[in-house]
Amino acid sequence: MKKLFAIMVALFLMIIVSACGDEAAENEQKDGQETAATEVKPDDDDQADGPHEPGADDVCAFCNMKVYPEADPMGVFTAQAKTKDGEYVFFDDSGCLLNITRRDDVEFEEKWVRDYITSEWVEADSATPVKADLKTPMKYGYAFFKDNESAEKFISENSDKNPAMATWAQIDQIANERYMKKMKMNSDSMDKDSEMDGESEESGH
Repeated sequence: MKKLFAIMVALFLMIIVSACGDEAAENEQKDGQETAATEVKPDDDDQADGPHEPGADDVCAFCNMKVYPEADPMGVFTAQAKTKDGEYVFFDDSGCLLNITRRDDVEFEEKWVRDYITSEWVEADSATPVKADLKTPMKYGYAFFKDNESAEKFISENSDKNPAMATWAQIDQIANERYMKKMKMNSDSMDKDSEMDGESEESGH
């Protein structure tokens, strides 16, 4: 009888030890899964290196005007760039993206524009520009496409907008002309202010 009792106790202890072992193994597996999940998290942050969406308070880094979000019809003309320091800046029109480097000592690591059809971000250097009778925020009138095929399709289907293939060099030329004109106007305005200040001083004597 004592032998039978001893066997039963031994079996009972074995079951308990076995159950504890299974639970420990299960917990170990869970810990492993949690660690794996934690390690995967940085992959989600990889998107932080790509193009961003403008926030409600973002304005054009060049002209300080409103930057339109994707949901707005004008949002398709929004551009953005990433500086060497990792800062993301937005522009309401393509000409502003080009003119900021004329005014400020800034270098960009990457630049993006939106595809006119899908509103997806496209690397600026690989996008195909089209000049058309389009109302853009700063009246440059350029739309961008992810490839030549979609640009050509837009041209063939929108003859009423007088569309034509363009180049970044053409946009840059227009942007430069506008920038120089603005600089001259500012300079003339400053000269006039100086003259008026001079006249005021003379009349004060």
